[in-house]
Amino acid sequence: MESENSFNLLAGRLSNSFSYNDFSSLSLSRKTLLNEILEQRPFISLSNAVYEILLQEIVSFRLRPGEAVSIRKIADSLEVSRSPVKTAIENLAANDYYKELLKAMCDQLKEWGAKPFIFPAMGSHAGATAEGQKNHLAQFGICEEYLGVPVKSTMEVVTVATLDDDFPVYCDKNAYEADGIVIFNKIKPHTHFKYTHESGLLKMICIGIGKHKGAATFHSRGYDDFGPNMVKVSKAFLEHVNVVFSVGMVQSPSDKISHLEVIPTDKFFERDAALQKIAKQETPGLKLPKIDVLIVDEMGKEISGNGMDPNVIGRTERPNQALAFQKICPYIENLVVLDITEPAHGNATGLGCADIISYRFVNKIDFASTYTNIITAKSFNVGKMPVYANSDKDAIEMAMAHAFLKDPNSAKVVRIKNTLKLEEIECSVSCLDEIAKHDDMEVISEPYSWKFNENDDLW
Repeated sequence: MESENSFNLLAGRLSNSFSYNDFSSLSLSRKTLLNEILEQRPFISLSNAVYEILLQEIVSFRLRPGEAVSIRKIADSLEVSRSPVKTAIENLAANDYYKELLKAMCDQLKEWGAKPFIFPAMGSHAGATAEGQKNHLAQFGICEEYLGVPVKSTMEVVTVATLDDDFPVYCDKNAYEADGIVIFNKIKPHTHFKYTHESGLLKMICIGIGKHKGAATFHSRGYDDFGPNMVKVSKAFLEHVNVVFSVGMVQSPSDKISHLEVIPTDKFFERDAALQKIAKQETPGLKLPKIDVLIVDEMGKEISGNGMDPNVIGRTERPNQALAFQKICPYIENLVVLDITEPAHGNATGLGCADIISYRFVNKIDFASTYTNIITAKSFNVGKMPVYANSDKDAIEMAMAHAFLKDPNSAKVVRIKNTLKLEEIECSVSCLDEIAKHDDMEVISEPYSWKFNENDDLW
């Protein structure tokens, strides 16, 4: 038997645009290559042929970091219409772009005569075990069977340098013994601090490649000097380890690639900072100034290191950094989280930022994985247990009843899938007046009611 809630909702769409014009430079005068591909494989679609060319340009180091090329310019270079170019870039930006780009890079490196392998660079994630980290990559298709190269996972590290203040610099043992390293990573705002460099290539060196030992050591210095410490450690690392080049990506608000650069090591710091600035502009956000109840369907480590992005919800466990996040986010009275994503495998890091969680959420928590992560990061507050309710409906009604309103049904309620997917959200009708003030928000449905199942859950 399904029941309906007592307040009306409507779907809203945030017009967060995906800018192809900012896609990194591709020096394309490729008509000959395009013709060759089409002649060799006459049944391949034009968009797929263009997609292959884009991949070849990316991995063969023809990109000039920071230079923008429009769809029109690419299309003119290929002497094709803009439609297949747009489709090709959309293919590149599909949700499985990690494995596609990694495969293309591995294939190119083999063509150059190298013997590449993949190694996980994720600090203490996936339970801080070699097998756990290898399995974590495999769920995204990053495995030997697909890439055609070994995936070498170890938690062993080598001390490659020691700073003047006895700060050790670590490197994954397998990576250190290789002839060179290619760093491949997303660049985005950090969940605990604000600086020129945040989550990106420098953090990959200090925490990811340093494995569990490196992550624990680095976090032991605290977050007040996190940014400057990343610069010091990364400089020492680059002096002692051969980083051949890096690939930095920025996600769009719809979780696609909006920028991608192949970065020479002599431009490492310059381009990481530039892409971080772009990433802050691309970070999705909730446009309403105040939300009485925010309902988040799911949180997980693959969505944000904190499960939910503090750059969206405005909540961080670092008191001295709280104001910086509150300035860029709406005030949220009560935050409800209903589930943990499957790829997170029960890692509930970040649950301390919620006020209420569902019983479903509680049943999925892997406390060993969660506590390993928060202890390594020295972030105990994000592991604190919120109030939990017997069902989704109980959790939502509890949040509304305690939103300090004379009439709980007048609550400004917003529901999102997660903090990455904000192009479409659900809002209560009480949000309509505020939505009308925003040119970048569009109402796309009539009001409707949520339906709860026999367990009083939304699904």
